Amino acid sequence: MIEDPRSVSAAERRALLAQVVATNFALYEWRIAPSDEDALDEWLLAFTGSFGLRAREDHRSANGNGVVRIEVAREGGRAGYIPYTNLRIAWHTDGYYNYHGPSNCVRGMILHCAAAASQGGENRLLDHELAYLRLRDSDEEALRLLMHPQAMTIPEATDDSGRFRATNAGPVFFLDDSGALTMRYTARKRFVEWRDEATRGAADRLLALIESDPHVRRLKMAPGQGLLCNNVLHDRAGFENDADTWRRLCRVRFHNRIDIN
Repeated sequence: MIEDPRSVSAAERRALLAQVVATNFALYEWRIAPSDEDALDEWLLAFTGSFGLRAREDHRSANGNGVVRIEVAREGGRAGYIPYTNLRIAWHTDGYYNYHGPSNCVRGMILHCAAAASQGGENRLLDHELAYLRLRDSDEEALRLLMHPQAMTIPEATDDSGRFRATNAGPVFFLDDSGALTMRYTARKRFVEWRDEATRGAADRLLALIESDPHVRRLKMAPGQGLLCNNVLHDRAGFENDADTWRRLCRVRFHNRIDIN
């Protein structure tokens, strides 16, 4: 429990960092709630800043504070993209389609629940380092294939508004410029190209290990709860809104990792 996210105590910081050291993610809950969305943005940035997360990603759907609202959007620039629907999202790490080398990729993230769905919307979480170890111990050749610099390609795309995203290729597992193991991955089947059939088979092997891992964490976040992480594997179940509830999560992504010192 975090008493005030604008001023994280030394004991609260130690407790969250102990989770991060063990699993690359921490789950938290704020005791108090902000008065409005502008205040929520300010609190999110103050909270993440307490953990050294300051190199914010410039995401096209972010507001002026760098915060993205993850909710159902039927119009505007977010409409049509799966995060802004109520559909299931397969296992992934964030920013897999926007990799520009080990020093320019998503390494840290906060996902904060402002409002929960009436039904569904659960997340599953898994430390990407565990996924790496499972694959290394079971199939070293598959791991080698997924570390190739061109292992996974996200093809170019143009949305309905004419915005263009160039082809994006890179490894699944790699070391970032600090030497930390990092992952770039999606389990989706469409709009993903694997380097060759052997690499596609390696990706299938990895997904089977992720799905069967006994350390997968399952949760449904309530308002005021959230995830602070080094861009670990996660997914999302489909969900339903109703007249009284409208699922809304707030996300900020960073190019640096959580500072554990």
